[in-house]
Amino acid sequence: LDANRIGPAHRGVVGRAAASASAYNYSPALKASGITWTPDQLDKWLVNPQALVKGARMGFRLADAQKRADVIAYLTEEGKKKTP
Repeated sequence: LDANRIGPAHRGVVGRAAASASAYNYSPALKASGITWTPDQLDKWLVNPQALVKGARMGFRLADAQKRADVIAYLTEEGKKKTP
């Protein structure tokens, strides 16, 4: 949650502007998207990142609605905790 690895750090993603985590190399498409990560936007992203942002680099998809809801709830709760 706190480190940039395969993807950017995810702690605090809910409410944050897309492509705004420091020291991560985002796609130009995501940088230009203007998206703020709300639960609804995260849900759309997890269903199909390229449908939400054409040219996004993320290839992972999560088809199961309950699993998406669980991931978004986890990210929302973890975002409330302080970064170590």
